[in-house]
Amino acid sequence: MHRRQIGFPHAACLFLSWFLAAGSVQAQTNYTAQNFNTNAGYKRGVGIISTNQPVGLRWQGNDPYNATSGLGETDYVARVLGYTPSPLANSSLIQGGISIGDSVLPGTNRVRIWKTFTPPVSGSSVFFAEWSLIPSLEGAPYNGSDTFAFDLRNAANTQSLLGLQFTPGINVQPGSYTLQTIAAGYGTNTIVDLAYQGLFQVTVAMTSSSWNLSLAQINSTNRAVISSYTNLASGNLATGTTALDFATLGLNWDLASTNNLEPGSNYIIANQFTVVPEPKTWALLAMAALLAAVFVFRRRGV
Repeated sequence: MHRRQIGFPHAACLFLSWFLAAGSVQAQTNYTAQNFNTNAGYKRGVGIISTNQPVGLRWQGNDPYNATSGLGETDYVARVLGYTPSPLANSSLIQGGISIGDSVLPGTNRVRIWKTFTPPVSGSSVFFAEWSLIPSLEGAPYNGSDTFAFDLRNAANTQSLLGLQFTPGINVQPGSYTLQTIAAGYGTNTIVDLAYQGLFQVTVAMTSSSWNLSLAQINSTNRAVISSYTNLASGNLATGTTALDFATLGLNWDLASTNNLEPGSNYIIANQFTVVPEPKTWALLAMAALLAAVFVFRRRGV
């Protein structure tokens, strides 16, 4: 009897620890940008789609605008003072911010870069991003008017499940831009106005064909939470898609001028992206594992 009282918790905890560890490994098989950390292998000062980036870290893109090198130069990895979080090895992914005087211009008016990863297996997943949108100092008429978006797409990169679009020009609050969600079959929904140069974190939890969005603004210096909104918005993924289809993360840049030689020159700083299994899914599976451990032990203890 004494042996059974000691053995069960030990066996169950060992089994549960193993299972949670396996869950942790599984979570990492989706995607993390690792804060674009140079210790992870990212190269600063070159594009995220550049062949200078390690193969496993490199993104893909539709804009080989440097005809000589074929390297991305308007989607580059850099450390941005006041925005990129510590430690110093961390970097940010910069999209846009190009002006006519830079002599390096996008080769298309609809720039698309993307990273494909292992899709979820549980039917639920969580997308997280941290970013800041910086206004343009360019003159009229296209200053600050370009649109950016995080695009959650399928493995073949042929369909968008959900777009998180940062749209200028429709905001209610002055000096801000608007976060909208876009899902085919369900249209475009205005969610909230956000301040330029503010640092924000968004979390989108996807289960089956539905999504739920939470948002936080943080202090770029001390990382303290300024404000947070849980369950700020919810809806359905694009018609015919589910969380199981999410296997590509896209960052879009659409030029308001429709002319690649006239960018609006506002730009986005992305500090981190992650995609992991939805936590409650793993909690339920862990509980199932614990119950299985109980059953196995009792069978062996009889």
